[in-house]
Amino acid sequence: MDIQKTILTPFNRSLGNGAAMGQLFLAAVEHVIAERDTTVIVKLINAAKAKKDSQAETGVRTTFAAIFDGAKTVKTKNGFAIQIKDATINNDNVSILKSLVSDGVSMRGNKWLKSFKATEDVTLELDYIKKATLLVKDGYDAATLFNAMQAAAKDIAKKAA
Repeated sequence: MDIQKTILTPFNRSLGNGAAMGQLFLAAVEHVIAERDTTVIVKLINAAKAKKDSQAETGVRTTFAAIFDGAKTVKTKNGFAIQIKDATINNDNVSILKSLVSDGVSMRGNKWLKSFKATEDVTLELDYIKKATLLVKDGYDAATLFNAMQAAAKDIAKKAA
């Protein structure tokens, strides 16, 4: 199967259409189940990132994490990879995915995200020092960034209390 033609290019074009995204995501998951190759999922995430579509990226990540319990994201020199070597397939969530797609539910909607209970979200660790260095290189003031981080930390602490 040529995943570029059958999944990746159509997914990239369908980022505005949540139902079409869901159908293509299901095809990608079926490919991962059959081939044990997560490259297609990484490429879907990268396509959403390239379009600055955080909602689509979140949908792909959370749904994939719910389907592959124990999936891990690792940094590579070219970005990241998803490892499913020790992961188990949650067949209940695969059935939920198929049901949502057959019902035409949007991958962008709350119904989609609430349908999956990911035991472990597939997330990338943020390198805070690297990110701060890039922001300073982009012209942001280091002291202002530091003050903003402190204010955000205080805000989060208040909400948690």
